Amino acid sequence: MDHAVAVSGEDSAPEQVKSCEPLKPSANTAIKCLKCDKVYIFPADKDDCLAHLYLEHRLVIADVEEIALLEDYLQYWAKEFQTHEFEQYCTTMFLDQLPDGKYSKNEKYYLLCDILPQDYELRRRLKEQRLSKALERHQFELTDRNFSKECLFCRTVIKGLRADYLDHLFDKHFLLVGKPEKLVYVDELLDHLEENLNQLICLYCEKIFKDRPTLKEHMRKKGHKRINPNRREYDKYFLINYNRGPAAPTPRKQHHQKRRQASASVSTSVDLDTGSVDFDKHFARPDSDGEHDSDWSDWAGDGEPSAIKCLFCSHMGENFSDLKEHMNETHQLDFDRATSSLNFYQRVKVVNYLRRQICMLRCVICDLHFDDQKLLAEHMVQESHCGIGNKASWDKPEFFFPYMENDGLLCVLDDSAGDEPDADVVRIISEDNLAQINKDAESLSLENFKL
Repeated sequence: MDHAVAVSGEDSAPEQVKSCEPLKPSANTAIKCLKCDKVYIFPADKDDCLAHLYLEHRLVIADVEEIALLEDYLQYWAKEFQTHEFEQYCTTMFLDQLPDGKYSKNEKYYLLCDILPQDYELRRRLKEQRLSKALERHQFELTDRNFSKECLFCRTVIKGLRADYLDHLFDKHFLLVGKPEKLVYVDELLDHLEENLNQLICLYCEKIFKDRPTLKEHMRKKGHKRINPNRREYDKYFLINYNRGPAAPTPRKQHHQKRRQASASVSTSVDLDTGSVDFDKHFARPDSDGEHDSDWSDWAGDGEPSAIKCLFCSHMGENFSDLKEHMNETHQLDFDRATSSLNFYQRVKVVNYLRRQICMLRCVICDLHFDDQKLLAEHMVQESHCGIGNKASWDKPEFFFPYMENDGLLCVLDDSAGDEPDADVVRIISEDNLAQINKDAESLSLENFKL
């Protein structure tokens, strides 16, 4: 594949970068195409604008997702291209296909990237400007005491520091947003979370629920009282993302090979019906997993362990159903029937109690101690002691804590039939009960455990 680079002499020097006016794009900024008069409203029309540049003008902007203040970047180059052609700033590439993927010999395309010193300097300066603005806002949010907002879950109005509000969310409702010293634009983040909750959308998986109690129960059981770190829209709220060092410019040959591969993949991804390009797929960040949580095809298996250890022996079940079948056939314990009258928290206690008893070579029913696992197993079979024990034995605060590290059974307890709510009934544990549970747990020490 042939390619050529043509850069004007004086314009390419870093010191020749023209100064821009203060760049503070609003929530909706009108951006004119770099080469024609078409106008797009950012950020909503960002993908349409990038697709237009590729389909109509055959221009691709490299690493577009890494550009700070993209609106200002486009405004700068729009002024430059009013008086200059693409060839003066862009890498020229020749591909044997049209933008829609059809074959055509030696079609010319343009790549605007930071191999050009002027473009590299512009990206660096915009990034510094964005960081400076974020740090200024961060300092204000840490010290401003005029903040006032109603809690996302209760009607308490928290006044004072934003850190106090975040602490309230974590201490009272176990919602982990982030540490105040690591967050920026907190007001906007809280408004975004509030909007999701008002629309009955889970903060982590973004699944929609029929009512607020069901949503709260889901977030509690699944551990979804937190934001999803893989969702790119949350990057702007974490200060660390504003100071990522740019990758060092690669050698020219390797750089061109990388761009040719990117351009080739883009050219074959055009939707002929809509004339659009999937820029999320082809220009995603290298550290992105390329998929979004809005795809629910794997929802049933979310968070399920690969194997679950039996409560009485070393057997590993492939899933919860297999394990229950094993315990029923081998140990004569119908787990669903034995725990049908228990709620989620009580089943957690039962599992941790059984794990401890078996590990300590003690019978779960009569508490007799044996010298080895084989003798214990024979006793429990002969005496039919493969049960869940007396409530007085396991209904203690210490059994809220997992006895076995990474116990897969605890992850699937909420899948038991006995814990499924009725069609029109949603069982919710109150915040007061949760607070009391935490208080009891904190009061425990090693001396309280019956060993």
